Amino acid sequence: MKISILGPAGTFSHEAALKYNKNATIIFKNTIRDVFESVSTNEAEFGLVPVENSIAGTIGQTLDYLIRYKLNIVAEETLSICHNLVGFGKTKGIRVLYLHQQTYEQCESFVKKILPKTEIIFTSSNGKSAEILAKSKKISEASILPNIATRIYKLKIIKKDVQDNAYNVTRFFIIGKNDNGKTNHDKTSIALRPKADRPGLLFKILGEFAKRSINLTKIESRPTKGKLGEYIFYVDFEGHSSEDTIKTALKEIESSALVIVLGSYPRRY
Repeated sequence: MKISILGPAGTFSHEAALKYNKNATIIFKNTIRDVFESVSTNEAEFGLVPVENSIAGTIGQTLDYLIRYKLNIVAEETLSICHNLVGFGKTKGIRVLYLHQQTYEQCESFVKKILPKTEIIFTSSNGKSAEILAKSKKISEASILPNIATRIYKLKIIKKDVQDNAYNVTRFFIIGKNDNGKTNHDKTSIALRPKADRPGLLFKILGEFAKRSINLTKIESRPTKGKLGEYIFYVDFEGHSSEDTIKTALKEIESSALVIVLGSYPRRY
């Protein structure tokens, strides 16, 4: 199995891909769009992309590309995010930190409290931070990295679990070209684009789920990237798109909105 992910080696995406399939052949890509492109062109059988973090929120690019590339969500994976302060010296000697922006956001309190005067140099990924630090080997330089990066780049852990929130979890989608069969423990993701804006529209749409006891697990909006004030709604709910009650609900919603089924897949939580 070939899985395309955000690279380089040593990122949380890398860790999540190996959790999903420890024997997979990993293809590293520079951007989320590149991951979608690699699956679309059959370079990889599947792609793994981050979709949301319990602290930082949703990854908008992933939602946008799900519609643009018309690939299916075939699975979801969750990963507890554990950040480690790593380097070659001791905490009191650190003068420079190489950090991915999201890593900084998830460890900001720790950095401000323990390393308030440290210069922060932002990088494109945790893997890139690890690469830079491994080449530098200066005791005055450090980074905050996932466990997999410390192993790959042979970096010393100065302090474990420095994330600000112990319940920091990232959710990933595995994307592909095939549909999944029903497992009786499924989740479905859809995108809704209203045909016209009118009072009570969202209430009507959500009501079609409520009257059939379909449990919604997530709903959010994203701009259409067209006219100001126009939005696409992304909805996750329990159940498989092949179920009669869900097919009926989506059929009713089609009178008010364009419905795009992004995929049905086994639930991980």
